[in-house]
Amino acid sequence: MREFEREATVVVCKCTHSKQPFGIRMEKINGVWHQTWAFKINEKAAKNEGYGTEMVSGRIEVDAEYPGCPYCGTMGWFSCGNCGNLTCYSGETNIVTCAWCGNKGECQAAESFDLKGGGY
Repeated sequence: MREFEREATVVVCKCTHSKQPFGIRMEKINGVWHQTWAFKINEKAAKNEGYGTEMVSGRIEVDAEYPGCPYCGTMGWFSCGNCGNLTCYSGETNIVTCAWCGNKGECQAAESFDLKGGGY
C-alpha cells in the first residue's frame, strides 16, 4: 500500500506586469493540488511541451517552497472569466486585468478551481 499518491502537471500563467508567460508546476498530493514551482517559459516552448492541456480541478494550495511569479514575485494568480487563462495576482486590488486578453473585472476568491491555464 502506498503512503500517498502524486501526480503533476504544468499550467501556464502570464505576469500581470511584464505580460511574459511562465509555467506553474502543480503537484497533486492526496487529492489536493499544490503549487510547487514556477519558471520562465516562452509561448512556443509551452505549446510544444503541451503545457496547459491538462485540467487541474479541485482545491489548490501554495507550497511553502513556491517562489511566486519569476518576473515580479507575486504569489497569487487569477483565472480570467473571459478567456480562462491565468494571470499572476498580488491581491492589492479587487479589479484585475487579464494579461492574455485585456479583460477587466472583479477578482473573487474561490475554494476550488477547474483550470488549464494557457490557451494553447
